[in-house]
Amino acid sequence: MGKERPKRVGIHSIQTKILLICLAIALGTTVASLLISYYAEINTIKKTTERYMTQYISFADRNFNSMLEEAGKISLSVVTEQEVILPGMGDARKEASYADYQQKKRMRSFLNGLMSQKDYIDNILLVTKEGRIYQASSDLIMKKDMKMPVMQKALALRKAGILFDRQAGDVLFCRPVIDAGETVGMNMVKLNYESLTGAYQIDPLKEADIYIYGPEGDLFYTNVEETGGEDALYEQVRDKNAGTGYLDWNGERQYYIGYGVGKGGMSTISLMPYRSLLKDANALRRQFFLIGAGAVLFAAAAAFYFSGRLCANLHRLMESMEEIQSGNLMVRAEVRTQDEIGVLSRSFNDMVERIRALLEEVRQKEKLKREAQQSVLATQIEPHFLYNSIDSIQHVAHMRREGEIERVAGALSELLRSVLSDRNEFITLWEEREYIENYITIERFKYRGDFRLLWDVDEQLWAWRIPKLLLQPVVENALIHGISTRESGGVIQIKICRQEDRVIAKIMDNGKGMSQEKIEQLLSEVRKTDKSGFRRVGFANVMNRIRLIYGEEYGGTIYSCEGMFTCVELTLPARGGEDGTFGFDRG
Repeated sequence: MGKERPKRVGIHSIQTKILLICLAIALGTTVASLLISYYAEINTIKKTTERYMTQYISFADRNFNSMLEEAGKISLSVVTEQEVILPGMGDARKEASYADYQQKKRMRSFLNGLMSQKDYIDNILLVTKEGRIYQASSDLIMKKDMKMPVMQKALALRKAGILFDRQAGDVLFCRPVIDAGETVGMNMVKLNYESLTGAYQIDPLKEADIYIYGPEGDLFYTNVEETGGEDALYEQVRDKNAGTGYLDWNGERQYYIGYGVGKGGMSTISLMPYRSLLKDANALRRQFFLIGAGAVLFAAAAAFYFSGRLCANLHRLMESMEEIQSGNLMVRAEVRTQDEIGVLSRSFNDMVERIRALLEEVRQKEKLKREAQQSVLATQIEPHFLYNSIDSIQHVAHMRREGEIERVAGALSELLRSVLSDRNEFITLWEEREYIENYITIERFKYRGDFRLLWDVDEQLWAWRIPKLLLQPVVENALIHGISTRESGGVIQIKICRQEDRVIAKIMDNGKGMSQEKIEQLLSEVRKTDKSGFRRVGFANVMNRIRLIYGEEYGGTIYSCEGMFTCVELTLPARGGEDGTFGFDRG
């Protein structure tokens, strides 16, 4: 690489600039961090505490509401089981009988089964319009108990709902029993007040103030001493129309979490003082200052060390770039680091290698271009003499009454005329079918075999546009390598269907099949790079055309079983680009 140049170190050197910038960034960052550390710690701890408190309140609220929802389901089960309960809804004044006793026993067993293994349910009552009482619990409910305000209010209900008497600890989920459009009784699920409120008596919520309100906004439960302003708290949270936030309550700022406030069901509000959210912030403040001071010292030492190392690699890279500038494409930057300079060095080496490869590719393309120009000149010769010759063969065969030769000559003429005269690269599937049918007509004359060609195509796909002669090479392989050796019964089936935005084409034959090794060999040929793009034949040619036209996500594969079948499956796009070059025929 020539004589090594001395390192340029001075006030204007990159090394000095990097050193000064690193020190300025380190000092500026540290000072800024010290100024905002307190507020950042407050915000971090506050957010963390808010998140955990919200999760615990949400957990407790789900447990609370799940018990209420279960009570509602049990109540609905009672009133809908009318074959069991309606016979007991009759007149209470009728004479007692053994059947009446059995009915009462049956209803009690039914109600008792609904409340089994549910500790939060004390009783399930069914009160008829005439005052008859059926219950699940063995504790007798007297008529005087029915005169309690909560019971009277429950009997007057006309729809399902929750009633409670906080002083007495009574919680009822009520639902009227309807028969023929008339209320004939009332179902009451009596819930255990302590079990319901116990959902909120967990350790993480001991520092939070819990308020639970009924559907009408009246206080159902609180774990703090009542001050008489609980209704105002409910109204204030409802007016904020947000699940969480901050408000002023009892003379200090509080973080609140509200669930279902103002939505017609049971509502939960929890409060946590702002000072409680920040109780751990002061303990971390001193640690942050110590970390900041250490960061400044470490940054200064690292700046001195890495600026020297970084610039040494820069000098080596610069020397390599100067060699490239002089025209030496064999040079490589010898920088072995994992930092950005190392990445830049490897990119530089890759760039030089790509430049060499591109130059070679340009030479190859120029060669291919000359070959293509010669091929174009050859194809410009008008093939009328070939058509005329085939027409002559067809005419002579007709005169000599050689019908089979006449048909083969006609098919060959049509096939050549379509392929050579049609300059469109893309044709419809119907046109591809005509190519294949003409080809099969010719091959039947050649092999003299009894084989069939079956088409199974979705009707709308006949207008689907594909590259010309895309399926024909696969059909040819199926005939020559698959069923040509069969004396009879050979079948080639072409099945084409649409699956969402793709079209699946399967060409299957019941020929001799092939081994897995042969399949792997064919697939490996497809994966080989061919700069001309179309020099391979058969399956590899079809695969290369598909990928060149549609992209790497499309292509095909082969399935086969020796002595049984071979299936070539092609995957193509159902629609093409906006220019209409492929996809469905826009005509």
